[in-house]
Amino acid sequence: MDQRLIATTPFILYLALCGLFGIALSTADAPLTQGQPAFIATVGLVGPLVAIGLIWAQNYSYGAPVLVSTMLTNAWFVTYFFFIHDNPANVFAVSGTGATALLAGTVGLIAGSLLTAGVGCWLWYRESPGFRSAIHRLVGPSDARN
Repeated sequence: MDQRLIATTPFILYLALCGLFGIALSTADAPLTQGQPAFIATVGLVGPLVAIGLIWAQNYSYGAPVLVSTMLTNAWFVTYFFFIHDNPANVFAVSGTGATALLAGTVGLIAGSLLTAGVGCWLWYRESPGFRSAIHRLVGPSDARN
């Protein structure tokens, strides 16, 4: 199977989860603070779209790291601002009919980000000898574990 399809599949799932998150956000009527929409649009959508474009252009040396970095940054941002930070869009501060949908959409968005980042790491490991050797140095020699 083409590894571009393997990298694109979780990203398509992530985009669907972004749609679910957006619908849940509007249903819950949770107001975003001034920088949240711009950050989510830039890091959560534009950055990964550029990465997928680079991957489809078979530029794996830039596409995979951009995909991993944007997805991990997005997962961190969504976790912090929708679970930890005290703001009106925090999933625990929202009440009403869309509160459960917002919680499910937020968890789905984080899971989709992490899954896509994991597949990006796999692609980066597969295509980059430098990244692969860094991982091997980090893990250590295989005969030391026996």
